[in-house]
Amino acid sequence: MYIYELPFEINKELCRLLDVENYWKELAGNWMKYTAFDVNDIEQTSIRLGVSPTNHLLSKWGQLNHRVDELFVLLYKMKHMPALNCLKPVVNTDFHKLLNKHRHLSSSRDKKTALVTEHSNKKNSIRTDGSIPLPVMLIENGEQLPTTSRVQNGYSPSPNYETSSDISKTSSTQGDKLNEDNEFLKNVSAIPKMSYEELKEATNNWSESNLLGRGGFGQVFKGEWKHLPVAVKRLLDNNDHNKELIREMCLNQYRHDNILPLYGYSLGGPEACLVYQLMGGGSLEQRLRMKTHHPPLTWSQRYNIAHGIARGLQFLHTMAGTPLIHGDIKPANILLDTCLMPKIGDFGLARKGPYGDDRTHVKVSKVFGTKPYLPDEYLRDRSLSPAVDVFSYGVVVVEMATALPANDKTRPEQFLSMYIHQLYNRGLDMATLEDPVLLGTNQSNPGMCLAFIAIGLHCTKYARHQRPTMLEVYKKLNDMKGPACCT
Repeated sequence: MYIYELPFEINKELCRLLDVENYWKELAGNWMKYTAFDVNDIEQTSIRLGVSPTNHLLSKWGQLNHRVDELFVLLYKMKHMPALNCLKPVVNTDFHKLLNKHRHLSSSRDKKTALVTEHSNKKNSIRTDGSIPLPVMLIENGEQLPTTSRVQNGYSPSPNYETSSDISKTSSTQGDKLNEDNEFLKNVSAIPKMSYEELKEATNNWSESNLLGRGGFGQVFKGEWKHLPVAVKRLLDNNDHNKELIREMCLNQYRHDNILPLYGYSLGGPEACLVYQLMGGGSLEQRLRMKTHHPPLTWSQRYNIAHGIARGLQFLHTMAGTPLIHGDIKPANILLDTCLMPKIGDFGLARKGPYGDDRTHVKVSKVFGTKPYLPDEYLRDRSLSPAVDVFSYGVVVVEMATALPANDKTRPEQFLSMYIHQLYNRGLDMATLEDPVLLGTNQSNPGMCLAFIAIGLHCTKYARHQRPTMLEVYKKLNDMKGPACCT
């Protein structure tokens, strides 16, 4: 039986048992291996929606096609007898023998359950309104971020502030988890906090002349903060900015040359703001469309950009066992520094992907992203996997080779991903599609154009299992060793 097939009454009772004393957090953080920020995100979402956090956790975990038997084993390791008894009717009888090993724990658990109201009333630490991510709220209040100790600086964290790192554990695996969370929280605490008024002044009162662009989460302005060129993302004043904040701050723990670094953040003003390094080379979109004063990108530069994007994506997909999927790879989100090193930006739609060798994808409730860059299985079935980023990367590489737009209603096939396959199947000489600003000049490189389009065709195959991984793409680009090999 899968998690999503649990009978209503059993699911309801299980949620009641695990909501008590926030046992669901222990289950999520220490046994399901969700990170501290995942746990906090689940809690904040359940508060906002007014639903049981356990129910939200089980729905999220169930999307990964986990079974009730797996949950039973985790609860056994957690030694939660009431929850085990609740699931007993719906698990294989072979698992019933596990119950006998923990009978003596039942009474102590029941006592804790009975005293939950009293314990809750005794909690008197800082409270959150549920609208700001945990580490951000702690920093905002001038508090130290949580460590493995449950008592720090004279106060005991409330249930709203417990994370998976707040519960003492003994095994080496759990120790590794605690160290990982502590390192994460340390990195978050190192992000500088900036005042809204400072950023307003830095951007000349959000001057239109400083506006770099607009996106789904707000506007981006260039500015100068403490003599440092910056890009300031002013977030829309709605609940979605919390997702943007939590994802961008979460990502900051993963430093990489091809990921746009977060310089700082601002809370307390009319809008939340995120501050980044200003990328002097503009976006890949601007460079391909010749919207800047810069000369056309050479093939050597295009190769280095494609190589850097692949390097950044393969890092995201493999960095911590569970892949992080960007979800909106497109030229506008590839930013270039003055040396044209690419950095992947705009992680507002990033989500954790499937984990485990037997997990190929997760089902999501809603599709986000830019349609011409998304594969059919994601648009139609809401199946999210690293192959979504691979598909998007394939479209970008074809754009880099040809400068053709990803979406053009005047073409027989509106989306570039389908159009390029159509032309290939017709036997067209793909080298003739080279970017017109290079074609016929001494900068032309038909071999490189063919190589880029070949990668694009492979990455945009209809079936996701036929697409390469980003690691395979990265190795392929390494083997090319730049334009010289394709002349």
